[in-house]
Amino acid sequence: MTFQIRVFRPAQLLLAVLALTLLPALARAQSYPDLPSTYVLDDASVLSDAQETAIAEALAKLKAENGVEMAVVTVMSTADYGGFDTIESFVTGLFNEWSLGDEEKGDGILLFLARADREVRVELGSGFGAEYDKESARIIDEVMLPAFREDRYGDGVNDGAMAVITRIATPFATPASASGGESAAADGEKSGGGMTLGIIGAVIAGVVGLVVFGAKRAKANRVCDACGAKGQVTIKNRTVQQATETSNGLGEKTTTCGACGHTKTEPYTIPRKSKPSKTAETGGGKSEGGGASGKW
Repeated sequence: MTFQIRVFRPAQLLLAVLALTLLPALARAQSYPDLPSTYVLDDASVLSDAQETAIAEALAKLKAENGVEMAVVTVMSTADYGGFDTIESFVTGLFNEWSLGDEEKGDGILLFLARADREVRVELGSGFGAEYDKESARIIDEVMLPAFREDRYGDGVNDGAMAVITRIATPFATPASASGGESAAADGEKSGGGMTLGIIGAVIAGVVGLVVFGAKRAKANRVCDACGAKGQVTIKNRTVQQATETSNGLGEKTTTCGACGHTKTEPYTIPRKSKPSKTAETGGGKSEGGGASGKW
């Protein structure tokens, strides 16, 4: 009986070592951040207090007056959430995880910035046509990228969100009337309805402003356990295991002090999901990858 000894070349050994090193990371389950009540998640801390409040109020008004559900998200990197794929597939997955928009209309929108990755994306629901993909690309190229290239990330996100609302969300939700001839009664009804919607929008904007103000105030009052610094502590939550209708999920809360760099990570339980209701006001929307991306 003879035995053969196989000798590996250095390059083959290097590839084998890299494969063994990277496989556990690649196998790690991808997680997504939780959707905040204001629909604005600024994990990259690029927005000023005024910008975050303005965006949250604009999103609330859009939802109240036009029924369109839109979210704005900034992160440092998709890798922080296990994102080893492209920004397109990551953002589509996040969009569908949050089920943005109406299921039948497919009108959800997600504006997403990965600051350290130097990538931005406008993700559109399944109801938008190709013309809106082109408009998304124009907004990214004309409004957002010029600001990002000058490190004005807050301006780029704020102006980009407002452009998406005025140039995509609103026209899609309120297409121009084909007939053009409405009766006086219809005009009066529209005027009264517009006034009602305006009042509702103002109330919602006020509530959103209070929520954002409360969150900012809570952040300003946080004290670091290690150095005692006040107002320098940030909290970042991420989902490790999604909750289902039959079991709780698992999340991680990471507290970081900007003054001394102290970091602490604690697990927390995500309650089980309630069964979806057919009369639910929102939710159910999906994206098939429509929209546009940009890099700088």
